Amino acid sequence: SLSLSQILTEGLQGALFLDLVSQNGLLSTPFQRVYFSDFEDFYIDDFQLADNVEQLPDTRLKVPFGGRLNYYLNDLIVLRSYYRFYWDDWGITSHTASLEVPFKMTDKFTLYPTYRYYTQTAADYFYPKEMALSSYQFYTSDYDLSGYDAHQYGMGVQYRDIFTSARVLNFGLKTVDLRFSQYDRSDGLNAFIITLGTTFVGN
Repeated sequence: SLSLSQILTEGLQGALFLDLVSQNGLLSTPFQRVYFSDFEDFYIDDFQLADNVEQLPDTRLKVPFGGRLNYYLNDLIVLRSYYRFYWDDWGITSHTASLEVPFKMTDKFTLYPTYRYYTQTAADYFYPKEMALSSYQFYTSDYDLSGYDAHQYGMGVQYRDIFTSARVLNFGLKTVDLRFSQYDRSDGLNAFIITLGTTFVGN
């Protein structure tokens, strides 16, 4: 893992990172079902039984590379950008880009709209339902390993008190982050996400 941070100019700050990740062991999930094209369909009542569970290699090499670039427009607005390129030896390449624009409304409250875009190619071993052959060595129908695009956009609000005047038991409440976001994926997965985070400081 390698990272590099640098203040490029006044108001502009950047960071680069590169990771090498090697995985070994059981990397398949026994709950992911696979339906072969060369097997006849078999049902119990109206439920189609799977022909097998996914079979994946027991090694995987991952290489993510990317960076962050923050630009301070003024005392009220900051532009925070992020980009990551990812490659692995299962055949997946992906791109992630995001932008966050915190706007300081008061000394304690910050509003920040966010947007994130993600796209990836399918793994070499991904097959939709009834597309894989039973003779293949590796196969999966897990759509997290398929090719897809995703958009996530939302709004967050942060409360920050550097003096921790609010108390919970013996702890001072330093920050509260509340974020709402909509997640839409091209394969039909959609979600509405609510995130709450807090930071406490002890005596």
